[in-house]
Amino acid sequence: MDYEYSDCKYIDPLTDFGFKRVFGDKEVMTAFLNDLIEPESPIDHVEYLDKEVGPESAAFRNVIYDLRCRTAAGEELIVEMQNRAQPNFRDRILFYLSRSFSTQRLRGGNWNYGLCPVIGIFFINFELSAGRPRPMRTVEMMERETGETFTDKMRAYVLELPCYRKKDETVCKSKTDYWMYNLTNMNAMGNTQEIPFADKQPAFKKMFSIAEVARMSHDELRKYHISQKSYWDACSVLEGARMEGLAEGRAEGRAEGRAEGIAEGKKEIAKAMKLMGLTTEQIMEATGLTESEIERLG
Repeated sequence: MDYEYSDCKYIDPLTDFGFKRVFGDKEVMTAFLNDLIEPESPIDHVEYLDKEVGPESAAFRNVIYDLRCRTAAGEELIVEMQNRAQPNFRDRILFYLSRSFSTQRLRGGNWNYGLCPVIGIFFINFELSAGRPRPMRTVEMMERETGETFTDKMRAYVLELPCYRKKDETVCKSKTDYWMYNLTNMNAMGNTQEIPFADKQPAFKKMFSIAEVARMSHDELRKYHISQKSYWDACSVLEGARMEGLAEGRAEGRAEGRAEGIAEGKKEIAKAMKLMGLTTEQIMEATGLTESEIERLG
């Protein structure tokens, strides 16, 4: 394969390679975090941390995040891109956040359980709740009785990419909308198209510059195309599962319809037989209905 060839101006930032290339830039990451989180004091610097977190004991596995960073204020941020649907993804979010908290424990000496905030940002290429799509979910720990925040140390943002892919540029109103529109549509933008919302967020020019195929080396293109194939495979699996579900639903619907039609037909025959004066036993033998079902027919 000729990895130097590409018919697109920009890489797809939803691939593993593209996602890490775009958000691996401090300027882009800082601008995105400020627009998404909208902190009281703007984030002016991020430090990238080791993406692999070791276990507390040999009995447990390591955790490898897509991106992990820390702000100057000490907040730890986990940024994940997930293209394949998982049945327990909510649990995975809790596990990732909890694992990050557990690594803050100091070894040796006294510890008063003081924790730095952990924020998880999860881009998902599927619906978190089937049939109930929502562009963004902000998850916090709340008191059920009052609705008040129990702690501001843990928060998660879940961004459902399929919702943003359906948006038109003209209906994008929020800062998050601008980012998600560009991320989900970048790969399809042509050479002559202006960068959407560049007047709203200056970091978009840097982001699109990083994503230009022409700026990539031969080795970077090779890694990108491998990542792109994996992304296509994931999308194909999701679409296949969706189509299989639809086909099963239609087949079940037809089977249920046939069964209901047969049942109704038996009842109509039983009614006619009752009018003819046949006994309940004779109707039961002819239709297969139970005695109570025949009696309910009136």
